[in-house]
Amino acid sequence: MSVTTLADRPAGPDAAAPAAVPAAVARHAAAAPARTAVRAHDGALTYAGLDRQAGRLAGRLRALGVRAGDCVAVCLQPSARLVVAQLAVLKAGAGYLTLDPRDSRERHAALLGRTTAGVVITQELYATRFGTCFDGVRSVVPLVLDAAALAAPAGPAAPPVDVGAGDAAYFLPVGGEALCVPHRVLTALIDDGRFLPVRPGDVVLQHAPFTADGTAVGTWAPLAAGARLVVAPPGDLTPRELADLVAEEGVTVLRVTARTLRDLGPALLPGLGGRLRCLVVGGGALTEDEAAAVRGQLPGTELVETEKV
Repeated sequence: MSVTTLADRPAGPDAAAPAAVPAAVARHAAAAPARTAVRAHDGALTYAGLDRQAGRLAGRLRALGVRAGDCVAVCLQPSARLVVAQLAVLKAGAGYLTLDPRDSRERHAALLGRTTAGVVITQELYATRFGTCFDGVRSVVPLVLDAAALAAPAGPAAPPVDVGAGDAAYFLPVGGEALCVPHRVLTALIDDGRFLPVRPGDVVLQHAPFTADGTAVGTWAPLAAGARLVVAPPGDLTPRELADLVAEEGVTVLRVTARTLRDLGPALLPGLGGRLRCLVVGGGALTEDEAAAVRGQLPGTELVETEKV
């Protein structure tokens, strides 16, 4: 295993991570418990429900031996329970490695071999991929997270864990290493509104691919701000399906790649403008003519090009 930290830890003890994700969600759960936090094909969660379910799952992780600084793998389809699982890992003081369920068992084994992960949160459909020895030494314990497990009280929530600014938030596979992204970096990305300018009351659609580093920001920036996160259903959306979902959910902040924007084209792009106040474009730069066309078709929408930030 080879792990590299994105930002070097400072000398001496770390201060508590400012506005760490679990603390931010807990504050919104206390202040506005009935506000919708997540909507997905498998249901909706209020901030109170999200915080409660993640806290109980964090307790189960701690009972399995997960401790601060550990890596926990998560292999779930895009869903509300995926958000619960990732938040639970953070609440347990660990960092998560997201596995794309569409990848092969061999690919999962290779990624897990770059970490110390001993537990993977998954669903029944993928559970048989795990539980066997991956590297000749260790096995990975599957923790199946299904609807029944989420609905039933599964023990008390885990006690609060102090999270340091340099502690792992999540891991990214890069080359032969597992790149550790600490809370200080995640917090800085969330607080930097140039990349995803989210406000309280916004509705933000998350449909970025698993391989995109921006997936973490796309998930946690809305929840840290007290906004609503809409998780697109599994599978690749057609341009028409994406446009329909934006309209149906009343999305106010949308992040897409330059390629997706081109696929939407002049036939579908104007239809996004109902409530859309901010369109964030990454994954390649737009030409001056393309940017001008977007502004002309969406006159009431702010265009943010992250490649030019």
